[in-house]
Amino acid sequence: MQILCVCYLIIASISSIYTNIVLDKCSISQSRLARSILNELVFPLFQFANVVVNEQCPFNPKHDIYSIHEQMKNKISDYDWECQLCGKRFYTERSFDLHIGNRHKANAYSINRTICLSSYCSLLRCSVLKPEIDYGNQIFWDEALCDPLSFEDISKQCEDVINKCAPVNDSSGIQLRQLLRSTLCDHLSCDRYWILPDSHVKTPVLQKFLTAFIVTAGLLIYYSVIFMRLSLSFCRLRVSNLSISCTKKTYQSY
Repeated sequence: MQILCVCYLIIASISSIYTNIVLDKCSISQSRLARSILNELVFPLFQFANVVVNEQCPFNPKHDIYSIHEQMKNKISDYDWECQLCGKRFYTERSFDLHIGNRHKANAYSINRTICLSSYCSLLRCSVLKPEIDYGNQIFWDEALCDPLSFEDISKQCEDVINKCAPVNDSSGIQLRQLLRSTLCDHLSCDRYWILPDSHVKTPVLQKFLTAFIVTAGLLIYYSVIFMRLSLSFCRLRVSNLSISCTKKTYQSY
């Protein structure tokens, strides 16, 4: 019995040390960006090709270090974040992250989850697809000083992802490989790395058009109402003046 307890403590200690080392090197904010891009661009490709994300694929949510961490989060509003485990509320997501790391580390992280999604940010182009969240104007200098040789390792990483995520034994797997290669690998060059997909280009333009239309329509309605009120007031004033004038003429005739 004592031997079992000692073994359990040793395993728990090793797990805790390993988790701390991995978490220290894995950015939660960039992992969040990578996860968002996977949900928006990559996982829909699997659905389109009718292929399940297999166990070998590093993008499988089962391997995501922060997967349980994210599941514990309940966003009520931009300034209200709730811990699903204990019910505490926080004003910022950053405060929630610190709370999970300080209070619920044993529940939030597992030694079986070893993939840090932030290590795939270069491949997923986090700085390009999510610049307003974490990178700001840094992408301008990255594009201006682009070195073609810097894409060699990322290209190898992309091919490794395709080999692990897309099987080659059926037509669906072959189709998925082509989709992943065109979505991810084909952008790994100085000429194409900063090109946005259609889904990221058309939406802002449409939003701007709708906003301009709504503002213009609102201004037209506003000034139309003012014009109508002024017209009614002017008509009433004329009617009143005419009435007074007629009354004066009537008295003068007498």
